[in-house]
Amino acid sequence: MKELFLPTSILMLLLLLLSPDPGAASLLQPITTCCTQLYRRPLPNKILRKVIWVELQEADGDCHLQAFVLYLTERSVCVHPKNRSLIQWLERHGKRFQGTLRNPNLGLEEIVWSCQYPK
Repeated sequence: MKELFLPTSILMLLLLLLSPDPGAASLLQPITTCCTQLYRRPLPNKILRKVIWVELQEADGDCHLQAFVLYLTERSVCVHPKNRSLIQWLERHGKRFQGTLRNPNLGLEEIVWSCQYPK
């Protein structure tokens, strides 16, 4: 039986063609993490004291639930946008988080208003 010997250059070319393109990985969309469960009970002060920044998750094509994402020092908490304790907390302390919201054109008043009176 004859053995098939391929030159090294052909093996290298095959390896190059069959290996995944490292440049193609940069074209992929970033992984989006979405809230799947929302905290609806009044928020304890223990949680609110640890908030570092706040994001508004829209119910658009990527995510199915509208929520406020409170980023704490070690984890994040997804809160229902109609949560009264969150709305009151945002009215009192929200100005310091205004620069951390994902949409800088959306002011605190619009966020609180949209939570109280959703579209």
